[in-house]
Amino acid sequence: MIAPEGSGQSAAPLPEQVGAYRVDSLIGEGAAAIVYRAHPTAAAAGDTPQTVALKVLKPEAMTQPQVLACFQFEARVLSRLDHRGILRVYDAGVDDDRMYTAMELLDGVSLDNVLIANKRLTPAQSVDIARQVADALDYLHRSGYVHRDVKPANLMLTPQGRVALFDFGTVVRIQDGAPYEAGLYGTPAFLAPEQTVAGGKVDGRADLYAAGIMLYLMVAGRKPFYGSRSEVLTAHVNATPPRPSQFARISPALEAVILKSIAKSPDDRYQSGAEMALALATLPSPVPPSLGERLRGWLRRGA
Repeated sequence: MIAPEGSGQSAAPLPEQVGAYRVDSLIGEGAAAIVYRAHPTAAAAGDTPQTVALKVLKPEAMTQPQVLACFQFEARVLSRLDHRGILRVYDAGVDDDRMYTAMELLDGVSLDNVLIANKRLTPAQSVDIARQVADALDYLHRSGYVHRDVKPANLMLTPQGRVALFDFGTVVRIQDGAPYEAGLYGTPAFLAPEQTVAGGKVDGRADLYAAGIMLYLMVAGRKPFYGSRSEVLTAHVNATPPRPSQFARISPALEAVILKSIAKSPDDRYQSGAEMALALATLPSPVPPSLGERLRGWLRRGA
């Protein structure tokens, strides 16, 4: 887990303990929750590591039924998943009206911050990241869930070369014939066309569309669509994206993968994360520095 968006100094005093976890320090603070570095006491679950990221819902968020429901559902979903490309949850509970989740603590940076510092990545590094994301999404979708908010800010890169997806606050279970709740969920720049319809139904191919937009951003140094919120949402539905080769030197094969992944119709995209991961894994490319070596370089430059 990394510090959430809007992280920084918290106005709330540092608690000594929450549930079975001793609080060590503040990691960050978001709109609905505070994340602490903590360590388990003897009462914690036996397989919990020595240090965790403890996500604690704020008191004001506890009074909002939708936020509370999302927090609880996220913890239940992540506790059932076990994949190196998805952040692990070890424990969840309530302590003195404080709802918390004990999660995996990873040493690394978000892809969002890497792109802010570097603008674009090499095609080889972009493909490596996208392949790992597609593999994680394949596992998630086969487990019966769709994330709905795949974007660089929700991906962690570690110096060991691992890419992990986190922040499952918008996750839903894929149920054929069951309408999703009204409202628009996700981040406009990465929303599949079918996600722009309030009350519509989505499946894993919407996540793969977002992964394709992210791959476009990594190699081209820009997104395919810009403008106001409504203009971007309309563009996802109606506008032909400019070819990424207009902005960066990439192979025709890589460009074909990107354009297929962001096709307007779900039927024209990759039909599974495994299919997309295979397409990325079989692209011809020169041998690049490993993702871990590259990330260690980025971290040294930012120190």
